[in-house]
Amino acid sequence: MRSKAFYFTEEDDNMIIKHMKTYGKFTNRFVIISGLLNEKFTCSQISERWRNYLNPELCKDDLGYYEKVIIDHEVQKFLMKGDKIKIRWRKVIRELFRLFGKLYSENKVKNYWNMKYRSKMKKDIKNDAKKANEKSKPKSCSSNYSKGKSKENKFSPY
Repeated sequence: MRSKAFYFTEEDDNMIIKHMKTYGKFTNRFVIISGLLNEKFTCSQISERWRNYLNPELCKDDLGYYEKVIIDHEVQKFLMKGDKIKIRWRKVIRELFRLFGKLYSENKVKNYWNMKYRSKMKKDIKNDAKKANEKSKPKSCSSNYSKGKSKENKFSPY
């Protein structure tokens, strides 16, 4: 039976790394490895574990300034395409690898974008609330007219 919550032990990680060295070139490598691990984990769980944690080619460094600029640019290209807001993270990662020769994990790139997007949304919400408060306040008349100091501005019905 497959586990709902997947907890990888160090032994499981070592087995996945060992099997990836053997079956890494196959297109169905994660299916094979799942079978070899007695289906303890699903194919997608093994794939996610490999892509984000176990791959020895992963760059563990923080994202640099230029990497962040490229992520912003690539994500904006996906968002500008139209109604479907589906960001292809693997394409973004592939572009980073092509430009910088560093393979970043999908989680690292997503976390950067989501934190930036979330902080941008908070700023936008605050600005919208500030504008709404300014619009809802009644505009006061000029101070001279409202205090009755100016006789020429005073309204006379006759």
